[in-house]
Amino acid sequence: MNKHQQSGMTTLLITSMLLIVALLFSLASYKNLFYQIKRTQNEVLARQAHWAAEGGLECGYSIIVNKNDKNTDISGCLELPNYKLDSLLVVSSSNFSSMVSISGFKKIIKGISNKSFESHGVIKSSADLYFKGSYIIFPDPYKEKSPNKWECIMLRYKTNVYLHKDSSTHIKNNNFVGAPTPPMEDFDINGNECHTDYKTELATKRSEFKADITQNINMDIFKETFGVDRSKWSEVKSKYFVDGNATGGVSCIDKINSSITLEKRHVWITGDCTLDDTDLKSLPGFDSPEKGVFILVHNGILKMSGTAIYKAIIYHFNNSFTPSGSQWSGTALDGSVYPDSYKTSDNDVLDAEEFSERTVAYITGSQRPTGGFMFDTPNQVTYLEYSGLLNYDGKLINDLLSPFGEPKWIKGSWHDF
Repeated sequence: MNKHQQSGMTTLLITSMLLIVALLFSLASYKNLFYQIKRTQNEVLARQAHWAAEGGLECGYSIIVNKNDKNTDISGCLELPNYKLDSLLVVSSSNFSSMVSISGFKKIIKGISNKSFESHGVIKSSADLYFKGSYIIFPDPYKEKSPNKWECIMLRYKTNVYLHKDSSTHIKNNNFVGAPTPPMEDFDINGNECHTDYKTELATKRSEFKADITQNINMDIFKETFGVDRSKWSEVKSKYFVDGNATGGVSCIDKINSSITLEKRHVWITGDCTLDDTDLKSLPGFDSPEKGVFILVHNGILKMSGTAIYKAIIYHFNNSFTPSGSQWSGTALDGSVYPDSYKTSDNDVLDAEEFSERTVAYITGSQRPTGGFMFDTPNQVTYLEYSGLLNYDGKLINDLLSPFGEPKWIKGSWHDF
C-alpha cells in the first residue's frame, strides 16, 4: 500500500476528529451562552416588574399623602399604562397598614404608619376640669353604633371633672339638630342622633354622665395630636408652628395676629396669654371666608373671656410650668377669698386655696372656638365659667390637625423579594 495514501487518510481522520471535538465544544458553549442570554432576559424582566411594582407603591403613596387618608381610593394607579400593575391595594391592621403592589410575578410590600391626628370630643383635658354654668354641646358623632345611632363624644378627660353646686350648672348633649355646622361633611344632622347610651340629657352631677363623657387615665393629648412624645415638643414647635413670641408683639393677640398668614395658621405662644372679647373677635369669625387657626399656649396662664365665635383650636400645653399660687389673687378664683367658687354638686372635699393655686386656665363668657378646647396641663386645673353652646366642627379640626398626621412609610417594613 502506498504510504502517501495512508498519510492522507490519517490526516483526514485527525482533522475530522478535531472538527467534531470543536463542534462539541461549540455546541456546549452555545448552550451555556443561550442559558446566559435567557437568564439575562429574565433578570431584565424581573427588574422591570420590580420597578413597575415600586412605581405602583409610589403612585398609591402619593395619592394617600395628598388626600391624607390611608383609606382613599388608589385604584387609579392601575389605569396608568407605564406601571403595568396587576394589583395594588392597602391591607389595614390595628397597628399599621400594608400597601401591596403586584406586577407580573413581582410582589412588593411596604408598611404605612396608621398614626394620624385624633381629636375625638369637643373638649379634651388632662387637667382637672371645673365647670360652672350652662354647657349645651353639639357632640362629635365619633362612630356609628347602629343605623343612624352614634357613639357620640362631648368630653374626654384624664383625671377629674367637677360641677359647681348651683341650680344653673349643668352639661347637656344637644344631639345634632340645630348645630351651626355639621360635625362631618355630608352628615345629615336631621337623620342622625346619638345613641341613648351616649347622650347625657342634663347632668348636674357626675352620676348623670352617659358614655359621651369618658375618662381615660392613660390619655396623652400631645401624642395623640402630634404623634410624638411630649418631650419632643421643641421639634413639633419648629416643624409646624410660627413662634408668636418672635414677632415682637406685646399682647397675646398681637403675637397671634402677627403670625397668621394664608399659608401659616399654627401659632405657638410661650408664656401667659390673656384674650378678651375684642381680641377673640379679631380672629377668623364663624362666617368669615378666612381659614381657621391653631393657637397653642405653652408654659403659662391662659385667660379667655367674651362672646365671640371664632374658627380656631385652642390648645393649652404646660410641661414645665409651676404657677406662682397667687395668679388669681383678688379675683373670683381666689380660694382664700371666695371658697364658694369651689363647692361642687357632688360635695367633693376640695381645699379651695390649694385648688386655686393649681388653676392655670380661666375660660369665661359664651365665646367658643369651633375647633374646641384641648387642655394639656396634667395635675393642674382649668376653670370654666360658661353659658352657651359648644359644637364639634370636624371639617375645621381635620384641616388644622392634618399636617401632624401625614402618613409615613414604616422604616424596615420593605419586603421586595
